[in-house]
Amino acid sequence: MKPSRLMVRLISRTAMLAFAWWVLTKGASDSWQVGIPAILAALYVDYRLSQTRADRWSLRGLIGFGLYFLKASIFSGIDVVRRAFHPQLPLKPAIIEYPLELTCAAARNLFVCTVSLLPGTLSVALDENRLVAHVLDVDRPFEQELKTIERRVAGIFRPRPQNSGNHLRTD
Repeated sequence: MKPSRLMVRLISRTAMLAFAWWVLTKGASDSWQVGIPAILAALYVDYRLSQTRADRWSLRGLIGFGLYFLKASIFSGIDVVRRAFHPQLPLKPAIIEYPLELTCAAARNLFVCTVSLLPGTLSVALDENRLVAHVLDVDRPFEQELKTIERRVAGIFRPRPQNSGNHLRTD
């Protein structure tokens, strides 16, 4: 990060954190003896975490993901309820393996969490290049559903170009 961008970021983050502290403490002047060290600690953590981040965010991808997640949550929830109250209980649970294409750690983490949050699926294990998940019905097109989730997550994280061609790229 360029020094000028770093300075702008530092000043804006400091102002945001100071304002948040002021609002939370209702402007109490005696709270700054705790507030200033807390703000400095938050700035340090923010700086350290930003140094390891190699990806950019896409607002368009984030909005698209949010809308997709809302839709998928509703439809998956309805499907789970339908199966639970169906007289024959049409379930064929299974543990499946899904090969991952995401390479960014943050994107992989969001993907795994999303799979667990959607009704009917649960992430069980994650290794370098595969996800092990539990599904309620192995006959559903879970592989296509997981691929869609993975593409949506990749749309949020716009990875910097790499030489390898076996990962999802959105730029």
